[in-house]
Amino acid sequence: MGSAFGAGAINPSSFGTTNNPFTSFGTVTGTILATSANGSIPLFADTLHSPNQAYVIPATGGAVALNIAAPTTAAFSPDGLKTYILGSGGASLYLYSPLQALQGPISLSGTGSAVAFSTNGAFALVAERTGGAGPNLTAFANCANSAMAPIAPAATIALPADPILMKVLPNAHMDGRDSFGNLIPDGVHILVLDATGFDIITAHIAGSACPQALTFVSGDPNRPVQRIELGQGTLQPLNFFASGDASQLYVVSSNSSTILVYNFISGGVVGIELLGNTLPLNADIAPDTETIVIAGSDGMVHEVSTLLGGGDLVQISFPDLPNYLNPFCTFTPSAGPCTLTTVLVKP
Repeated sequence: MGSAFGAGAINPSSFGTTNNPFTSFGTVTGTILATSANGSIPLFADTLHSPNQAYVIPATGGAVALNIAAPTTAAFSPDGLKTYILGSGGASLYLYSPLQALQGPISLSGTGSAVAFSTNGAFALVAERTGGAGPNLTAFANCANSAMAPIAPAATIALPADPILMKVLPNAHMDGRDSFGNLIPDGVHILVLDATGFDIITAHIAGSACPQALTFVSGDPNRPVQRIELGQGTLQPLNFFASGDASQLYVVSSNSSTILVYNFISGGVVGIELLGNTLPLNADIAPDTETIVIAGSDGMVHEVSTLLGGGDLVQISFPDLPNYLNPFCTFTPSAGPCTLTTVLVKP
């Protein structure tokens, strides 16, 4: 966790014991942008103080300060050895590794909105928005023969609309068709969500040398990027998820109390309604993809099942604790109720 006043780690298993559950990171301040896959290395962004800083906390301890202006988004490689950071409000890219000096800023053609990695970790993928004038997806090789090799695009593909969110699916095969009736080829599938639908980008990665080769392929003979139009107007997406078999996509938007469900097989869109017309504030999905957890505008956490057509099955409230001096929210009614902002689901 992080704030303008400090940052630290929390060990929930220490609550209720004589062990201190809180570990301070010293003078580190800022909000957390990313953690390594094993959860041991966090990256914080301090955009309040001047100069701005990004802080990496290695598992061995001791913060590493990186002079990066206006860091917005970051992602760790699957092995945790490299961190790609979008700085300058998303206009530039940096690469940090404990094995080499900070690289960057590398200017982007647009403003980066999301960073993800190919399933084998060989490529970092950056989705860039440009206000409609040439949005794109760019792949950067995560492996280089020289420790000082500069960051350089390995492949770039144009997108039809400004990207908002991006996910990489581990599945090698996707059934169903795009909105133009074309089959989706096998490969690494990158899903990019914008305000009206999805782009499906398929990548082929070849070779065993460092770096490997990446090419984009499409099942649409007329378009390099395959398109799924949701037909639900303009969305304000908070998050989206794929089912375990990659046959359905779930979209959670801040301007709708309905979770949209797109079915690749039928090509249709249905919805799962949240009780009480609750608007989502944040969302995550269980590892088995059978439960979507929503932080709602009603102050409750909603557990939404994706099975048998879906349903908002459980709503969890957070009453004040019995000790009025230490309530969950506040014992002063005029201060108003708590506002949920973040929900995470872990196995």
